[in-house]
Amino acid sequence: MVVKIKQGNPKQLYKEVTSIVSDCFGGVWTAEDLEELIGIPHENKTFMIAYDGENPVGYAFVVADYVEAVDAKIASVQELGVLPKYREEKIADELIDKAIQFSKANKAELLEQVVSSIDQWIIPTLVNKNLKPSEIKADREISSSSEAKLILTNLKKGNKINVIMNQLFFEDNDKLEAHMVEEEADLDKIERNGLIAFGSVISIDKTEELESTLNELTSIDIEWDEIGITFDYYL
Repeated sequence: MVVKIKQGNPKQLYKEVTSIVSDCFGGVWTAEDLEELIGIPHENKTFMIAYDGENPVGYAFVVADYVEAVDAKIASVQELGVLPKYREEKIADELIDKAIQFSKANKAELLEQVVSSIDQWIIPTLVNKNLKPSEIKADREISSSSEAKLILTNLKKGNKINVIMNQLFFEDNDKLEAHMVEEEADLDKIERNGLIAFGSVISIDKTEELESTLNELTSIDIEWDEIGITFDYYL
């Protein structure tokens, strides 16, 4: 199959994939969500659409911004979707290649992509393209400090994983407020109510450790709502 890829302004192109967004993500993500995503300001951004003939079958939204915290320009694949019946083709490979080209053209030092629970089908492609997993972010919706303490206790039982940090999330005027926690005692120092979520960031040193780390993480007595894996490509 010959794949044609069109690349250009996100606001002009995204409408061409509105009919396939839901199918790419099993209905969890919608065209309305995509429209909101591309509306967020970025220094540089591009939209790519893969076609089988005249029919869109996949797409990617890629951005690049200067990040003051690391004093570098970082590119990110904000979203990449391919229709299920086309995932055995090389469409994702070509979209990643285009994302790397865009990142280099904008003088980014790093290209990253976060793989969520619903799009882990793309992991072999990322590994083949030399993107390396760097961390896992696991989130769980909670409603009390007692629940957060239980998660902390259970996490400590996973002695094969390296937890970089734990966070508690609150909602404050439609924005997320985060608090770092290391021990149960830290929870008692936070003077506010209305918890929303507990999140842990787990480091991965080698690609070969990804599967065992995920198995260890999911075997702990915690029902994670979402597990996201960050992959990095150094340019």
